[in-house]
Amino acid sequence: MTVTVIRHKRRKRAAFFVTPDGIELRIPARLPNRIVETILTEHAGWIEDRLAALPKRDVLPADRLLLHGETFPLVKSNTETRFRFDSENFHCPATWDESSLRKAYEAWLRERALTYVIERSPHYERQLGVKAERIRIGHQKTRWGSCSSTGTISINVRLMLAPQDVMDYVIAHEWVHLVHFDHSKAFWSKLASVYPNVAGAMAWLKQHGHTLQIKKTN
Repeated sequence: MTVTVIRHKRRKRAAFFVTPDGIELRIPARLPNRIVETILTEHAGWIEDRLAALPKRDVLPADRLLLHGETFPLVKSNTETRFRFDSENFHCPATWDESSLRKAYEAWLRERALTYVIERSPHYERQLGVKAERIRIGHQKTRWGSCSSTGTISINVRLMLAPQDVMDYVIAHEWVHLVHFDHSKAFWSKLASVYPNVAGAMAWLKQHGHTLQIKKTN
C-alpha cells in the first residue's frame, strides 16, 4: 500500500485520505510537483504510521466468494454458461479467467444490491415520512453511501459483502439524510430511532470495511 497522488480541478487545497488501498493525497490540479514532494516529505512520519495501522486484509480463498458476511463455494463447470448463485454455491464457466469472474460477480452484486435497497427502503420511508427520488448502486472507494440535495441516494455495492444488518445501517443513514441533510445532533438522534445499533455497525465497518473487496484473491 502506498500514497497515491490524485489531482482534482475543483480542489482548492491538498488533503490526505485513508482508503482501503492505502493513502490518497488529493491536490489542486495545478499544484507544482515540488510542493507535492514537500507535503509528502513533511508528512512522511504520519504516512508511515497510518499505513502501519491499516488492518491486514483477510485473504478470500480462490474457490469461495463473499455475500452478506458469509463465504460460499465457487463451482466452476464446463457445462455452466453464466454466473449464478443457487443459495448454497456460486457457479461460473470453467473457462473464465479472474477478470471475467470479477466482472460477472460485480454485475450480479449490483443487481442484487439494487433489489435489496429497493425492498428495504419502505421500512425507513414509513418511519421517516420521506421518499428517495432515485436509488443508485455505486462502487466508491471511500464512501459507503451518499444522499444528494436532489434526493438521489447511492449505496456502495461492496456493502453486499457485509452482514445484512451493517448494510441496513448505511441504508438507514442515507434515508435519514433526506430529513436532516447534515450530521447534527438531530440527525444522529433520528438515526438511532430507526436503527438502534448505530455504534455496533459503525464499529464493524471501521474494523472490517477494508476487507470488502469485489475480487477473487489467490
